[in-house]
Amino acid sequence: MSPEVEAPLRRWRFGGRLRHYQADALDRVDVDAPGPLHIVAPPGSGKTLLGLLLAMRRGSRTLVLAPTITIRDQWATEARRLAPDDASTSDASTGDEVSTTSDAPGELTALTYQSLSVLDGENPLAALAHDRWLRELETDGRSTDAASAWLDALRSDNRRAYAAGIARRSRTMRRRIAQEDPDALSRALHPNARALIERLVDHGVDTVVLDECHHLLDHWALVVSALVSRLRAAGRSPLVIGLTATLPSPDDGNAYDNYTSLLGDVDYEVPIPAVVREGNLAPYRELVRFVEPTADELAFLSGAATGLGVLIRSTFAHGDGAEHLVRMLQPPTDVAGDTAPDGEDRSGDVALAPPAAPPASGTAPAANTDIDIRLSRAFADDFAGAESAAAMLATVHPDHPLVDLLPIAAQRTPTTEESLRLLGRFALDRILPDPSARERWARMRATLADFGFSLTDRGLRRTRDPIDTMLASSLSKDRAVCDILRLERDRVGPRLRALVVSDFSEHGNRHGGLIGRAGALRTFDVLATDAATADLRCILVTGSTTRIATRRVEPLTAAWSAALGIEVTAVASAENPAVSEISAPGVGAAGFVRAASLLLERGDIEVIVGTRGLFGEGWDCPAVNTLVDLSSVATAPATQQLRGRALRLDPAWPEKVAHIWTVTALLPPESPIDAAPDLSRLRRKHERLWGVHRDDPERIVRGLSGLLTTEQRRLLVSDARPSAEDLDALTVVEPREHTRALWRIGEDYLDRESTDATVVRRVDEPTFRTRGRADAALGAGTAAAGIIATAALALVVAGAVGAAGPAGLVAGVAALIGALTMGVPVARAWWRARRAHADAPELYGRVAGTVVAALRRSGRLGDAAMPEVIVERRDDARGIQYLEVRLTGASADEQRVFTAAMAELLGPVTTPRFLLQVDAGGQTAVVRWLLKRAGGAGGLPRSRGARGRGHAQFLSVPAAFGLAGARIRAFADDWQREVGPCALHFVDRPESLAVLAEARRGGAVAAEIAVIERWD
Repeated sequence: MSPEVEAPLRRWRFGGRLRHYQADALDRVDVDAPGPLHIVAPPGSGKTLLGLLLAMRRGSRTLVLAPTITIRDQWATEARRLAPDDASTSDASTGDEVSTTSDAPGELTALTYQSLSVLDGENPLAALAHDRWLRELETDGRSTDAASAWLDALRSDNRRAYAAGIARRSRTMRRRIAQEDPDALSRALHPNARALIERLVDHGVDTVVLDECHHLLDHWALVVSALVSRLRAAGRSPLVIGLTATLPSPDDGNAYDNYTSLLGDVDYEVPIPAVVREGNLAPYRELVRFVEPTADELAFLSGAATGLGVLIRSTFAHGDGAEHLVRMLQPPTDVAGDTAPDGEDRSGDVALAPPAAPPASGTAPAANTDIDIRLSRAFADDFAGAESAAAMLATVHPDHPLVDLLPIAAQRTPTTEESLRLLGRFALDRILPDPSARERWARMRATLADFGFSLTDRGLRRTRDPIDTMLASSLSKDRAVCDILRLERDRVGPRLRALVVSDFSEHGNRHGGLIGRAGALRTFDVLATDAATADLRCILVTGSTTRIATRRVEPLTAAWSAALGIEVTAVASAENPAVSEISAPGVGAAGFVRAASLLLERGDIEVIVGTRGLFGEGWDCPAVNTLVDLSSVATAPATQQLRGRALRLDPAWPEKVAHIWTVTALLPPESPIDAAPDLSRLRRKHERLWGVHRDDPERIVRGLSGLLTTEQRRLLVSDARPSAEDLDALTVVEPREHTRALWRIGEDYLDRESTDATVVRRVDEPTFRTRGRADAALGAGTAAAGIIATAALALVVAGAVGAAGPAGLVAGVAALIGALTMGVPVARAWWRARRAHADAPELYGRVAGTVVAALRRSGRLGDAAMPEVIVERRDDARGIQYLEVRLTGASADEQRVFTAAMAELLGPVTTPRFLLQVDAGGQTAVVRWLLKRAGGAGGLPRSRGARGRGHAQFLSVPAAFGLAGARIRAFADDWQREVGPCALHFVDRPESLAVLAEARRGGAVAAEIAVIERWD
């Protein structure tokens, strides 16, 4: 601490008792060490007190920044309890010790982030924006040269579109100034913000506490960086203390970089299980209720899917859409002097017409060097794009001559994903560069927006499509809330205190006109009229309205009047007479929220229906013991903050156990739509949530393992969608007393987190085939060798006794040597194949070993790491044996890399650069000869689409291994040596489509891939 800065907070005193983890945090962190302090602690764990104690230990004048006024005031209230007695009666906004105003800072000043977050002007970031645009195009699948050429052409042909794209990216890049130039950052601030920063610097602030610091992702992070930079420029060494209940996601990209550059790695984390085990938060159980959309919603979704298909196909049925498909399959030659066989220079030619006399359908196409070269080049440069174009051309123009030159595997209907990729490329390549096509571009953007896609100058991106929007706001979810509340009321009776949270009070589903409005208003209407919840005392509180059931007007208006301290009136709604709106002159949303908390705590009401904005972060009511999450936000901060509303200890119910429900909509088995966005959202919500493992209650884990059993999770990802009866069976609610016992409150704990990268599969199911046709060939070879050896031995015996003469003896010995030479390696390989099938743990251990070796070669696993592959059998709750493959001894990031590689290797085949055929290949010349005779691909280094494979099985070579041929061949060599015969296929040309199609038909290995994060 700089000598000129006083230490007034060292006069403050705390006379209470610290919790175990609070004392542990104070022991572990050093307030005088250089660099920031980054602490993660869940809601209700006392992180406000912890932050104040750290500031007191530091002693210097302190600035606390909070995201809302409510949280700011909580800090001020807590701080005044610690300040000297003469400050306890200070005004709430001013005073020497604690202040909440920027005009008169105190020894501790609590402000909101908004008071500092004013930016001004723009920065010249055009060059960086141009480079970023190039990277986006490359991410979409274009080569570097192709992306640069497209961008140059756009700048030349349509400067207006180019300038708009640069301006938009410049605004984004501006958010990263904090990482590049503090002076430039200061110039970007509004004069008022700069003046406030100077006032805080002059006041002597030397400690900055950032509450709920997960908000520091964009401009707030920049402004705080400016403040810290200015303090350092004044000769200080400020301490920055970041406090949050959860970390933001790395998926936030540049914004996440802003956050980490300011706060660095986590110095101390208080996991929720530790707070529960110590008895400072209520034990809880995550639960899920699955529903299917209503019949009207399903009919609408089917129509929307059909309409999108018509739009896509009509685009490519004629005109420049059809020409675009051919151009993708016949890219122009960009090498000067590249000529066709007849000597004509065809540089830049699109080759719209293949050979004048194409071969008859069903026969092998005649060779055409120029067209074949361009076709191969299209697949080599952009395999996924060329495959999509080929499928679309074969579908909308089956008689086009170029179709006959395509492999049979390419002549199919394109998938929805392929069709959308083509549409985005067409819009960028043919419409956007043309200034005269502005109206067409705008028309296409508007049309695609109706289907949930955003068309921008970097391609087509999915936003909230009709399927996602409809499932997220399905009327079935509101009905499920009724079932949940009835079930909970039957379990806990008059103790029920429930919070039902939606994203909005009312939002129009533009794709869902059949269901009208959705949100908290509709949810409350259903609750108020459903027979299952008719006797529950429910209220609705949003930013614009407060409602009750009309049949309960008399008792609830009296309760509202008492809670608010003024007379209230209730008027029946014109839209739904079953509900009435509460009116209280002069009372705003905040007043209704406080009153609702009081009514719920006293038991005057049992259920609050509200919005995430009012009842999410910052709202506390210890009485809540049931939370129903209807929100569609799946970010870790929002999800964990919302769950914190139900975990506070309830003085009125010391044995409280919280139930936290997520309602998820799935399409029924008969639906033709292949999508599950709500299931994906369920996974994302639970990625960072702790819970008791459903199969092994001894473990506290993150993810769906704490929500569903392994068997239930497999049902959700199986090819056959679960029926309505199956979905009902997935709702399992154990007694709350049992849940409380599982948490083992009061028992000692290590407070240790570990990450196991895990592959789970049922032991009683077959492993993936490591031999297939090769197995039969090896068996036949072994049998043949045995027959030859038997005959040879007979000749030797006959020669020895004189029956066959000397010639017979020599022939027998030679035959015996030959049989042994051929039979021993074949028999050894066959025996290894049999063991692989018989011993699944050993097989998966060897597979994991080859993955670890490949990741080491690619640099994804550090040389210092000494990872160990562990394979274990486990029993689930029903006694079914499962297999887990874990990597230990590596960092958490390295374990995740391993898991991702295993998931890609054993998961469904999409469009990898390399395929590993795991039932072909051999170890000796004789084995390879036998495999070829059996129809195997043969040849390890780079086998190409041999025919007659039958039901071969393929695995995707993980992208983390890199693209270097030597590394990929080394991986194949490892597999050949450690696991079994294989053949490597390079997916880079039209002929590869046949192999790829066969690989996709083979399906994925029956395994669940997951990262199991465990606490104990």
